[in-house]
Amino acid sequence: MKLTDLRGILQYIPRFRDKVFVISLDGAVVEGENIGNLLLDIALLRSLNIQPVILHGAALQIARSASEKGFQPSDTCGHGITDADTLQVAIQASHRVTHTLLQGLSGADLKAAVTNAIVAHPKGILKGVDHLFTGKVERVDHGLLETLIKEGIVPIIQPLGYDGEGRTFRVNSDAVALAVAKALKAAKLIFITAQDGLMFDGELIREMAVNNLDERLRQQRDLFDEESLSKALHAAEACRWHVPRAHIINGSIDEGLLAEVFSNEGIGTLIYANEYQQIRPAKKKDVATLFAMTRASVAKEELLRRTRASIEKHISDYY
Repeated sequence: MKLTDLRGILQYIPRFRDKVFVISLDGAVVEGENIGNLLLDIALLRSLNIQPVILHGAALQIARSASEKGFQPSDTCGHGITDADTLQVAIQASHRVTHTLLQGLSGADLKAAVTNAIVAHPKGILKGVDHLFTGKVERVDHGLLETLIKEGIVPIIQPLGYDGEGRTFRVNSDAVALAVAKALKAAKLIFITAQDGLMFDGELIREMAVNNLDERLRQQRDLFDEESLSKALHAAEACRWHVPRAHIINGSIDEGLLAEVFSNEGIGTLIYANEYQQIRPAKKKDVATLFAMTRASVAKEELLRRTRASIEKHISDYY
């Protein structure tokens, strides 16, 4: 990391201090070559007094484990029907993913704990079809998570839920991430995936207000693949529940998490609550507008004259 990068990070520290970042890692990302670096980046967030909460998926691992055992899983993502055999594979696969994360966090000198914070109930019978061991998040034990956070322990949450009778259910990790972000009043919900972000007509959507995303989903829902659609829907729902920003980024990019959090440009897709339109960090594209805005105040001698070059040089000072 360059000294200039460190200076860029420092300006964000007061804004993010003691804020909760809910970070959801797809199972494919956990198996990627960059997972060690990602966990080091999460350790850096923690060292800056940002409070990370980690969730993970396990779809890739479930599919592979079922194949090794010689059967077709009834579902891998936690949306469809989870039969008894698939549930057992999901439990085993989730534990392996969690173990990988615990190893990496230990190597980064971070304390972490696996939790049973997701209280779930059966998804039940939908359109005449019993979803068996597929669960739906009923509530999040936010008190447990907050206690761990206060003790400096990073919570790890699996794509599994539990009910009062001691039963285990397979729960979709995107739904879990949303529920946790809402319960903890997170400042950010970050989906780390194998994709660059939300794509539309072959181009990456860099940022979008939630109301604009809702409109696009209503009109052009079919243009999003299944994984992107799930991320988009849950990101939008998070913003409607007062999580200010949701991010979707590619987990294979070195220092990508830091670039997304600590720069104006980012690397993936930012979905923001509508009030974010009122106040946001200025970007280079705003220089002309800022210059025009200052001219009247300069004429009234309310501001010292600023050149375009000066505004661009100090763009991080503007909102």
